[in-house]
Amino acid sequence: MSCTLVSQTGARISLEDGRPVVLGRSPDTRVTDKKCSRNQGTLTDGGTLYLVNQNHPFKLCFDLNLNRTATSTAKKGEKAKDKTQGGSKETQVSANPKRSIKDFFSTSPMKIAGFDIDGCIITTKSGKVFPTAPNDWKILYPEIKPRLASLLQNGYKVAFFTNQMGIAKGKLRPEVFKSKVEDVLATLQLAVQVFVASGPGLYRKPVMGMFNYLCDKVITEKAVYHNQGVPLCEDAAGRPEKWAPGRKKDFSCSDRLFALNIGLRFHTPEEFFLGWKSAPYNLPSFDPRKLDSSGRLYDPPSASLTSSQTEVIVAVGFPASGKSTFFHTHIIPKGYVYVNRDTLGSWQSCVSACQRALKDGRSVAVDNTNPDPESRRRYVDVAKAAGVPCRCFQFSASLEQAKHNNRFREMVPSDAKHAKVNDIIFHSYKKHFVAPALSEGFSEILQIHFVPQFKDSTTERLFRQFSEG
Repeated sequence: MSCTLVSQTGARISLEDGRPVVLGRSPDTRVTDKKCSRNQGTLTDGGTLYLVNQNHPFKLCFDLNLNRTATSTAKKGEKAKDKTQGGSKETQVSANPKRSIKDFFSTSPMKIAGFDIDGCIITTKSGKVFPTAPNDWKILYPEIKPRLASLLQNGYKVAFFTNQMGIAKGKLRPEVFKSKVEDVLATLQLAVQVFVASGPGLYRKPVMGMFNYLCDKVITEKAVYHNQGVPLCEDAAGRPEKWAPGRKKDFSCSDRLFALNIGLRFHTPEEFFLGWKSAPYNLPSFDPRKLDSSGRLYDPPSASLTSSQTEVIVAVGFPASGKSTFFHTHIIPKGYVYVNRDTLGSWQSCVSACQRALKDGRSVAVDNTNPDPESRRRYVDVAKAAGVPCRCFQFSASLEQAKHNNRFREMVPSDAKHAKVNDIIFHSYKKHFVAPALSEGFSEILQIHFVPQFKDSTTERLFRQFSEG
């Protein structure tokens, strides 16, 4: 049995097994109404698909001729014998047109070809890095349109994935960008769907949010995603300076990491559209996929995390290096008083809280970044004045890992409240950092390693994704 959508204008859309079909405003449907998106539609009980407000109807037509040796008409619910392959195959045939359109799309794997827009599909006419006006664009290469058309003809769904942080920052009006994209698609005259991440978070590449939305919400709830032979073509590829004669360094590696997160084959525009050889590239130094959840928590392993005697523990480490989680998991439950500048407001308040706790005979855990000897000396002096030892817990997470942790905790709902950390704070810590030494007055220095723990598999999958390129 085959199925075809037939419009009043004569357009015919064949629903073939294994081939995805985009329904909406496109040359194939002959619909030019801008109220109609490039992917929309609802199948009514009458077997007619209306694209916009009961307009642009497509009739759902079934062909029950199975090319048997002896042609027969199968009534609803009857079994028909198909002998065209030399065997006897039983096929349950139903002439009921009330099936959801998703039933046709969910029977076969969906092949997806993803592309960036800026620097991949279009470039500026002015030759400048950033467009000077909404119309400052042109198609990057003449090979782009025929190559995309070939993908569509071969059963691929073509999607554009673009980060547009300028929208969140108020530098780009959404309606201006939307109009620009519509002009690009009008020039290409192809059935393409566009996904825009207008700010930070789950949907911004390289995080998989836009791709997951495509697979989960747009294609079909039942679609089977196939990543065999599926390309992702984008320009933020991590290529170094002079990767080709006269070419500049890529501004980031986010698109290549987007492909790594999803599990797609990655191509640069030059490789995919022009057939160039693969260019060299650099990946980030921190790879969240390789972080061991069963690794050793601290060194030296012979040390003890807590003491039965009153003491002061001073943390040293980047923001988002895991200090707070570590202290609340391993130290505070043992009766230590928690001292933190984010909650107390100043280092003076932290010193006062430390003095009060020691006066009451309680140990203290100081959860601040404390990058230099001066900031650490305050607590060493307090401990010395109270006649108790002071230990240092140095958190070994690198700058790149701490930034990753920071982005991750901003994306994941949590009961713990963390102050938002920007790059200035990270780099200020790095600038002022001096490795702690026993000569500062510490009785012991422990190296604390970041060992991630996850409440569920969904959270772990998000953490294991590259989140910035």
